[in-house]
Amino acid sequence: MDGDNEMPRLNSHQLIAVDKALMEISRKQRSSAVPVELPMANFWAAVGQLVRHLESELAETMRTEGPTAKAQLQTRKLGVTRTQVSDLTRHRLNAFTQHAILSNLLRSPEGDSMSDANGPGIIEWERHDPSERAFYSGIGHLVDKYKHEVSLNSLLRSSWDAPPPPPETPSHTAPLTEFVPGVEKSDAPEAETAPQPPETTHWEDPDYDEEDRIREMDAFPGIGTGAAPPPEPTPVEPISEMRRILVLQDMTEPIVTEDGSEITLTAGDIENCPSIIADTLIAAGMAEAADL
Repeated sequence: MDGDNEMPRLNSHQLIAVDKALMEISRKQRSSAVPVELPMANFWAAVGQLVRHLESELAETMRTEGPTAKAQLQTRKLGVTRTQVSDLTRHRLNAFTQHAILSNLLRSPEGDSMSDANGPGIIEWERHDPSERAFYSGIGHLVDKYKHEVSLNSLLRSSWDAPPPPPETPSHTAPLTEFVPGVEKSDAPEAETAPQPPETTHWEDPDYDEEDRIREMDAFPGIGTGAAPPPEPTPVEPISEMRRILVLQDMTEPIVTEDGSEITLTAGDIENCPSIIADTLIAAGMAEAADL
């Protein structure tokens, strides 16, 4: 809480307001999956002044009065304040982490972000501490590094690629004279002279007896037997693992799945989604597992 040096010293009334704000923001953040806006600028610096004020009051009471009932109450108050600071920090860091991961994963492999209605929403950083923004950016860099190391974008993009276009068919048929040897185009007018069929020749069996045929089959057992090579097995396309979820929040725009289809999620619906989308929605608090 080094920011105490950048803000003026708070009076007793201002410290009471900070104490109430700490209690209220802790209650809100405990029940929210997204980062709750801070109630004032330099919030953590103000909380630091509150903690040091409680420490100095306790020290003064112990010095002048000893371990009296007043000192016990001040000790309990200081402990409650420190517990609130610890719980609020833990819940806020969890919320920032989930928001950063979900925002990153809901981007398409081409890098385009989805609409705010489907995503976790945009954070107004003017209402949060600068150190929290630095933490959020660090989480985003770690997610990008993870996606690069596992080649996540290429894995998702492979199932969205369009099939290759069919081979082009020539728009015209060449005249038959082009395929008849010994006939020039200039010698025969088109569409009038039909090509003559090639002369047939009489086939004479070569001097080839049955013993020669058997020796050839022994030398090359795979030739002339009529046996066809075994067919290669057809590769089986991998099927993405699906997961059953219960939708907790409405989504105005559909989510695009790996096979290119769209899913529109409404609160109360039970859907089977690809596991990567189901896990991210569960982590954001927008859905919960509904496994059978």
